[in-house]
Amino acid sequence: MAFFSCTSVGGDDKLFDALRESTISGYAKMMYVYDDRHLPKLDQSTFGIGGKLALDTGYWNGLKAKVAYYQTSDLGLRHSNPKRTDAYMFDVDKRPYSVIGEASIEYKNEDSTLLLGRQEIDTPIVSTYDYRIIPNLFEAYTYTNKKFSHTAITLSYITKMSGLDGLVSFKRFESMSQQTYTSLAMSDLQTIDSNGGDTLDISGISGDQGVIMSGIVYDEGVRIQGWNYYCRDVIDEFYIDIAYPYELNSDLTSTFEVQGYGVREMGVFKDFLHNLGLNGSYELFGAKMSLTDKEAGLTTSLAYNFFTGDAHTVTAFGNWGGYPEYVAIPYMFAQDSSVSALAKSRMGKLSVKYDLAKAGLENQTFIAGYSIIDLNDRVMPHSDIRVMNIVYKAKFSNPLGLKMQYEMRQSDNYRYADDMLTLSATYKF
Repeated sequence: MAFFSCTSVGGDDKLFDALRESTISGYAKMMYVYDDRHLPKLDQSTFGIGGKLALDTGYWNGLKAKVAYYQTSDLGLRHSNPKRTDAYMFDVDKRPYSVIGEASIEYKNEDSTLLLGRQEIDTPIVSTYDYRIIPNLFEAYTYTNKKFSHTAITLSYITKMSGLDGLVSFKRFESMSQQTYTSLAMSDLQTIDSNGGDTLDISGISGDQGVIMSGIVYDEGVRIQGWNYYCRDVIDEFYIDIAYPYELNSDLTSTFEVQGYGVREMGVFKDFLHNLGLNGSYELFGAKMSLTDKEAGLTTSLAYNFFTGDAHTVTAFGNWGGYPEYVAIPYMFAQDSSVSALAKSRMGKLSVKYDLAKAGLENQTFIAGYSIIDLNDRVMPHSDIRVMNIVYKAKFSNPLGLKMQYEMRQSDNYRYADDMLTLSATYKF
């Protein structure tokens, strides 16, 4: 919606035009999460409300500015015991918070865009990732070029991160090295302690480091993307995926997808791990096949992923908000003598998506899935997981959307055995 209305009085008409074209936007969101967990864990019941309020100016000589304020509240309903509060609704200490999450200057010239400051980023490994109320946000210098047909090239230097995938704080912007969430827990810098220790803050070893991100995306029928994420003295990560759709007839379309990424420890972090007899090098590979029937409004897919590594491999799964794996998995805890639960694990998923408009329910979708997460017994014994999830989405009006998700996890390891219900309503403006 238009925000300013002013008249030029001899100044720069274009500047006043940019101010007149300013808009406000954002969203209001209400969420409830109930997690029925197995003992000795306590059940969690968490209500949250909040949202985003953003102001964008119009363009002036190719320049525009943006600022966005994010806030969460519990309306006084939060449980007095922090262990009964969802880990991601609020800050690390389970308290509501607010943050100036975006504050940027954008310069646009034909096919090129330069964005400086706090911003959203959407890539496979570094991602804003809308999971609760306030998402991951980043301080960065991002250049994007779309000169070549159906192709986007991105180069960015990301200095800091805030949000639910951060290690030390959700509300504060801290360096990318400090927010790197690995599977390694230690009681001190010489003692690995996967049960009682704290997740290692890598910045204490590497210092505050940013991430150099580069990527190319080609999307014209076949979709191909490749990205590299280099964090000095921490890790270097390369990601690639390919999606190939094939029309069988006017109603049926099959899509075949493959993906892979590789992680390598770097510099002083590499030396630190090797001195402990550990490594941080591993890969993920995956494949996915989907079949869409337009007439029936039905999409069925089968996906498979597996990790490499060994019993001495430290992993950094989803450490900057990106979860590109075809088979979604919960956060996996290292425990006892292990340093990660992911090494040599295998995951498969069968899912069905149904457009309820075919049943007379417009703008509504039903999704069901069943996953098997097979953890390597030499790395994490007796911890395999079976996951059944059901998702219902509805958009009753242009700005209002509702979502209900129920997920049931079964495992002999109590950490991964629970039933979770998530309800949310989002009003965008």
